[in-house]
Amino acid sequence: MADDNILPAYIFTLGSVLWVINSLFVFLPLIRPSSTFHNEALVGGGITAFVGATIFEVGSILLMLEAVNENRAGCFGYAVESVLEERIDKVETGNGSSPKVVPKDLACTHHHQNKRNLVGEPHQTHRDTSSTPISDKQQPSKNDSWVWCPSWVELKTHYFHELGFIASLSQLFGATVFWISGFTALPGILNVLSPGLSDGIFWTPQIIGGTGFIVSGWLFMTENQKHWWLPAPTVLGWHIGAWNLIGGIGFTLCPAFGYDTSSWAQYQASCSTFWGSWAFLIGSLIQLYESLEKTPVSVEPLA
Repeated sequence: MADDNILPAYIFTLGSVLWVINSLFVFLPLIRPSSTFHNEALVGGGITAFVGATIFEVGSILLMLEAVNENRAGCFGYAVESVLEERIDKVETGNGSSPKVVPKDLACTHHHQNKRNLVGEPHQTHRDTSSTPISDKQQPSKNDSWVWCPSWVELKTHYFHELGFIASLSQLFGATVFWISGFTALPGILNVLSPGLSDGIFWTPQIIGGTGFIVSGWLFMTENQKHWWLPAPTVLGWHIGAWNLIGGIGFTLCPAFGYDTSSWAQYQASCSTFWGSWAFLIGSLIQLYESLEKTPVSVEPLA
């Protein structure tokens, strides 16, 4: 496993640690009132929620950049060809034609090698590059190997067909909406909100954001499976998605209980944050280990 995702792994681990601390601030006073200090849940819980949500947002942005730039080396020939086209007017060969640089079939893993299904598996499809012209609409960016924002054509022809990209997009969407709750959790904001406003800008963004985390975790699990219905417990990446899925469920149940102001519901809301944050921490630690591991974590037998 390459170490190109080590920074998001570190950031998600740090964010998960903060959410574990946050859960202790809001949950411990309910199960052990003797340990409570003044404004523990409001100040301690509010500040850690804001910082944790912000770190999750930063990690999600980096995860999105990683998904956009994943496996671009296999198509690097496109960039080389663009340089040749710009600097060389005409290159004579034995048959009088100019050389054509094409992506290496075994190295290029983009979806444009297989359009027969929604989510491509290009490594199973081999093109006849000698007779099939390559459409410009199917090519990655010719400007550089690193892309900050893909074009609309690239999104339609490649990225929207990649489970990893869709999962990262769902993660980013969830983290962005969830950040609203982190901001409104700050002391001086949360404690002055009316019940209706609290439901609208504190609990509801958690529902939407948590749902984004659930979808993201499920897609990351599916990405590591041979079939969408067949779990892959021998693949380390599958466990990352599974634990993030559990964490997303916890972060979604928290506001679902939080709408109810009864003591039982508030207990369940805090408890859901507690075990959900631990699930995110486990998933982040596995992701960190995977990013540091230089050898394959699983070798699937050939069919």
